[in-house]
Amino acid sequence: MRHGRQTTRLTDLHYYIAHTLGGSAGARMTVRLCCPISPDTLIRRLLSRARNTRKDMAPARVVGVDDWAWRRGHHYGTIVVDLEKNDVIDLLPDRDADTLARWLQAHPGIEIIARDRAGAYADGCRRGAPFALQVTDRWHLLRNLSEAFVNSLDRFTTTVRTLTRQLNASTVVSEISETVRAHPEEAQTVVMSGSGERRDILFKEALALKAEGHSIQAIATTIGVERKTVRRWFQRGHAPPWKRTVPPRSILVPYTPHLEKRWSEGCRNSRQLWRELLEQGFAGQYGTVWKWVATRQGCSAKPIPSAHVAPPLGRRLARLLLAEDPLSAGQEGLLVPALLKAEPYLAVTLCWLRKMQTLLCKKEDTSTEGDLKALLEEGKTTLLSRLIPALERDAAAIEASLVTSWTTSPVEGQISRLKMIKRTMFGRAGFQLLRARVLQPA
Repeated sequence: MRHGRQTTRLTDLHYYIAHTLGGSAGARMTVRLCCPISPDTLIRRLLSRARNTRKDMAPARVVGVDDWAWRRGHHYGTIVVDLEKNDVIDLLPDRDADTLARWLQAHPGIEIIARDRAGAYADGCRRGAPFALQVTDRWHLLRNLSEAFVNSLDRFTTTVRTLTRQLNASTVVSEISETVRAHPEEAQTVVMSGSGERRDILFKEALALKAEGHSIQAIATTIGVERKTVRRWFQRGHAPPWKRTVPPRSILVPYTPHLEKRWSEGCRNSRQLWRELLEQGFAGQYGTVWKWVATRQGCSAKPIPSAHVAPPLGRRLARLLLAEDPLSAGQEGLLVPALLKAEPYLAVTLCWLRKMQTLLCKKEDTSTEGDLKALLEEGKTTLLSRLIPALERDAAAIEASLVTSWTTSPVEGQISRLKMIKRTMFGRAGFQLLRARVLQPA
C-alpha cells in the first residue's frame, strides 16, 4: 500500500490477533511473535475492519433473534445470527421493537425469523419484515407452559398439606416404608418391574412393525427407542431385563454378630474393634472395619421416621405430576392419585398440558393447525386460561415451529460465546469493541 510502513499480511495478522485476544493480550502475543504493536493500534484496526467489511456481507435468508445481558437485570442487547451459516450477523444495543424493526428494514431479503415469545421481538419482526415467516422456539414455549403451571399450583398448597398429613398417618404408607427399609432389593425389583413390562410392550410393537417391513430406523422413531437398542433387541430375540450387579460377600460378614454386640455395649472405637477381630482370626484391613463403623454412625445419626413424607410444593409437585409413572417416585407418588381425585380441575389442566407437550415434542414435520387450534380452545377451560390469549396471538409462529426445523438453539450457543468474550474484557470495553469481536472475522 502507498506510503504504508506495514505489509498487508502483517496488518491482517494484527487484525486476527486483536479479534481473538483483544488489545492488551493481543499486544503481548505480538511481542512473542516478533511483530510488536500497541494495544490501542490493535483495537483501532479491529474497529476499522469491522466497520468497513460488514457492509459487503451477503444478505441472510434465515436469522435467529434473542437477547443477551450486558448487565443482568439492568441492561440487555439483541443478537442476530444467520442460522444457515451459524454466524453472528450483528449486535444491537438494546432489545426494543423499534431497534429491531429498523435493523430488519435495513436488511431486506430475510424470509424466516426464529425467536422466543417476547412481545417486543414479535412486534419488531412484524413491523420490520411483515412478509417474513416468524418461528417461535419450542423450548421457550414449553418453559412458559411449565412456569405457568408451577405458578398455578400455589392455590393447592392447603390441599397438598392436608393429603400429606393423611398419607403420613395411614398404615399403608408405614408398611411400604418398612418394606423398603427392610428389603431394599425387593423394593427395587417391584419398582423396576413396571419398566420391564413397558419394554416388553415396546418389543412386541417393534416385532409387529418389523413384520410389516419397516426399517430399524423407522421402528425406533415410531416407538421412541434408540436405533441401536432396537437392533440389540432383535439380535437377542427379547427385550433384556434390568441386570443389577450383586456385590460380593464381605469378609466382615462372619464377624458381624461380634461387632453388633460390641456396638450395643457402646464401643465406637474402630481401631479397638479391629484389634478384637484380629484376635478372632480376621484377615481384613483396618479400613474395612472403619467403613462399617462409619456406616453405622451415619445411619444412627440421621433417623428418618418410617412414615413421614414432606409435602411436595412448587416445582417439586409439578415434576411429580408430570412424571410418566408417579408411583415410581416412592411414597410421594401415592399423593398424585389422591390430589387429582380431590381437585378435578387440576386433573383437567394436567391432561391438557400433556397434550400440548406431546404436540410440541413431536418429530414429524406435518401440519397440525387443526390440533393446535383445538388445544388452544380446550385450554380456556383449564387453570392456564390466562395464557391462552397470548398463545392465540402467536399461533402462526407456533404453527410454523411445528412444521419447520428452525430454532434458536444456535443463537443460544452464540450467546455463550459472547459471554465468554465479554468476561475476558473484564466488562471495561464498550459496545462497539464487543460487537467487533463477536462478529465473524473478515
